[in-house]
Amino acid sequence: MTSDQLIGWRTWMGLAVSSMSFVLILDGLAIAVAFGEIEEAFPTTARTTLAWITTGYTISIASLMLVAGQLADRIGWRRTFIIGMSLFAVGGAVAAAAPNVEVLITARVFQGGAAALFTVTAFPLALLEFPPTKRGKAMGWIGVGGATAGLIAPVLGASLITATNWRSGFLLPIPLCIVAAVLAPHVLPERTGERRPIDTLGILIAAGAVATITLSILQRWLILTPVPVILAWLFIVRMRRHPHPLVRPDLFADRRYRWATISQLATQMAIFAWFFSMPLFLTNVWGWSTLASGGAMAVPMLLSFNSVLAGNYADRHGYRPVLTVGGLMTAAGLFWWAATIGENQSWPVLLIGMSLFGWGAGMVGVTGMGAALNSANDTMLAEANAALQTGRRLIQGLGAAVALTILGDRDVTSVTNFRWVWVIAGSGYALSAIVLVFYPRERRFAALRD
Repeated sequence: MTSDQLIGWRTWMGLAVSSMSFVLILDGLAIAVAFGEIEEAFPTTARTTLAWITTGYTISIASLMLVAGQLADRIGWRRTFIIGMSLFAVGGAVAAAAPNVEVLITARVFQGGAAALFTVTAFPLALLEFPPTKRGKAMGWIGVGGATAGLIAPVLGASLITATNWRSGFLLPIPLCIVAAVLAPHVLPERTGERRPIDTLGILIAAGAVATITLSILQRWLILTPVPVILAWLFIVRMRRHPHPLVRPDLFADRRYRWATISQLATQMAIFAWFFSMPLFLTNVWGWSTLASGGAMAVPMLLSFNSVLAGNYADRHGYRPVLTVGGLMTAAGLFWWAATIGENQSWPVLLIGMSLFGWGAGMVGVTGMGAALNSANDTMLAEANAALQTGRRLIQGLGAAVALTILGDRDVTSVTNFRWVWVIAGSGYALSAIVLVFYPRERRFAALRD
């Protein structure tokens, strides 16, 4: 009997249910598709105000991640997951029925808080049911879930919105949320972490730091820049001195967690800069339709299904070689575009870059998260995931802001600007590979590998 056969169907079903946390991708891409119609539905509302549909949601989820981790430790990870999924569905229904912009934005902020609850608990719940030597493969299958959501969301979302109206975009994730909430008690175990006193002041400082840095990035309110720096410093001081800090310093004392987290942050900045730049390039410079550019964007998403192969290899040979090769390959795809792409359309040039980018991105996506979480103590998984996810959310906003700042106004079509975005994004992926020099070789599972 193989080791995979020893992992029961309930464990695999639990992994599938936890992967439904990728409703965040369905939600985000559907809202992006619907944004034009939302603007038409509220013609007297400024675009900067409508941007809070996304900005308010992002601030809410990023600000509450760490709090959600401690709450999960106290009331149970599975219960927190179910509550988060249920509340996210409620928020989506309210957003879809919103009679005005104020209700719509409020519903989105509510959804962000709900998303924080299931985001910090989904992967820890699933991973703990797999032996350490199979968690890379598990993360690979989670990556398949993300890639699938990324493939179907623009097409399905656009079809629903075209057939009905913008409100359908907010309804799209609700069926999956309901399925996840119903199945979770049957396939996910209940777990709790250490019940520690909640540091209320630490929560306020952390939430303030996350909110102000998110605002300064997404809204380009540069005047706020000193505020998150000061609050972050206060949070670090609080973390070091408080007997029960929101994030325990010994979490970052683990070299695997620390360097894998840094590597992940570099990839998230890079991929979000790419997400915002490539569709704009294809439509603004090459004059492609939205449907054609969406088809081109599907190429790297299809290739990123290699995450299962990457996870299997990581289980047997360690995470470092997988993440190093994947990071350099993705960087090569971006640098290829920066060096060769021009105003004249060229399918070979585009596809070579897409192939390198997609295959490499599939190797470093959720596999990088596995490299961080697989070294954390099982009782600290929710806390470790909360800290990792908070950093990922913040750096994703930075990547988008960098891309939009370089590209400038919507009517800008300069190839040079896009090349600079790809150079910066490629540098992020290259950095993600370089820092793994400090990631220790995994020897502790050598005796268990078959």
